[in-house]
Amino acid sequence: MEDCKGQSSLPHPMTTQQYHLHERRSAVEDMKFAPGPDDQPPSPSPSPLSQQEKKKLSKQRIIILAATILIVIIIIIVPACYFAARRRSHDSNGKEDESISNPDPDDGNDDGTNNSDASNTILGPNGEIFPSPNRRLKRVFYGMAYVPMNAQLPDCGATAESVADELQLLAKTTRRVRLYGTDCGVLDYTLQAIKSHKLDLKVVVGIWIDRTNETFTRQEASMFASLEKYGWDNIIGISVGNEVLYDHYQPLSVLIECVKNVKSKVMALGHSTIPVFTSDLVDSVKPPLTNNEDISAVNLHPFFSGINIEGAADWFWRYYNSHVKDNAGNVAKPVWVTEVGWPSFPANAPIKGSTPSVQNLQLFIDTWLCEANQKKLPYYFFEFFDAPWKIFPGSPVEGFWGIMTIDKKLKVKLPNCLAD
Repeated sequence: MEDCKGQSSLPHPMTTQQYHLHERRSAVEDMKFAPGPDDQPPSPSPSPLSQQEKKKLSKQRIIILAATILIVIIIIIVPACYFAARRRSHDSNGKEDESISNPDPDDGNDDGTNNSDASNTILGPNGEIFPSPNRRLKRVFYGMAYVPMNAQLPDCGATAESVADELQLLAKTTRRVRLYGTDCGVLDYTLQAIKSHKLDLKVVVGIWIDRTNETFTRQEASMFASLEKYGWDNIIGISVGNEVLYDHYQPLSVLIECVKNVKSKVMALGHSTIPVFTSDLVDSVKPPLTNNEDISAVNLHPFFSGINIEGAADWFWRYYNSHVKDNAGNVAKPVWVTEVGWPSFPANAPIKGSTPSVQNLQLFIDTWLCEANQKKLPYYFFEFFDAPWKIFPGSPVEGFWGIMTIDKKLKVKLPNCLAD
């Protein structure tokens, strides 16, 4: 039987997130520079170039180089300035909790919570200032995907206090939170905040899997240590890896052994009712993987289908009914949608008809969320905060899926269809 061990480590250790971005960057570079099937070795020039031709060729090269540099600057500098400006705005406003006041009477907030922008403005990704109406946080999401800010190795800037502040906001939107890993004390801080502040939150724990054995081994041990310390009462699931097969981090056989390894330990501790699973794209959610999971977990994003936002909600339900249920239905397992959402920036990075914008995020929430709640779909909306650490050339949308900005301002108006 194959052990749950990753492939050989790289000579210099990377963080969990750095491995993820390393793979994404590699994919982009492969698409840019991989030779095509018709590529042939260059043949010798039949005759030397004239002086005029050389000057023309040199000028073309300079223009191409300048355009390339300009594109790189736009991709890197604009998001960086955006997040720096937000951070300065956040620091000048003092504690985030002070801005959670002045509810909008038209929002009809049934759970008594609210979140408003004290300055009545919101900073756009390109530095523009927009008027921002007061908006309340409401418990309208079945579950929410969450990565604490500043919780990436090696810096680990998150603290027990910062995570507690973030979770007190998140608990106003849902009763369930999905984590992706345990590094930087994320699970410890989460369970501590729930206990200390008596938050009505249940947790799907995440164990990250990348190309190395060390990450899985470290995070698995950290998870069991945290649960021994804080108990299992608030745990409703354990996700062993996220998109491991899609990102080619490990082969199927290794992933199955990782899931089985965690499951056996959970059962040995007397928690057989807590589902252990992995989450991936629909093509991977089928036997033999699902035969070794307690549930079938799918990340399903209409944005990546290239559909226009007006048809996104309808696309989701048609695809879910025709593909997700069919694949998961090969075994009698419950189905969870572990990621679903829409990015809000930048508009110049569409996928066919799918365009990132705050307006489109609002429209997706307006057309999809209440129907999902009415159908009692188990889902985890992706995600609570924007994630600046995910931004890199070639994929700028990765950092802008949050319903909240990094200075903790709600981007959208939430509906009144409260989730169970």
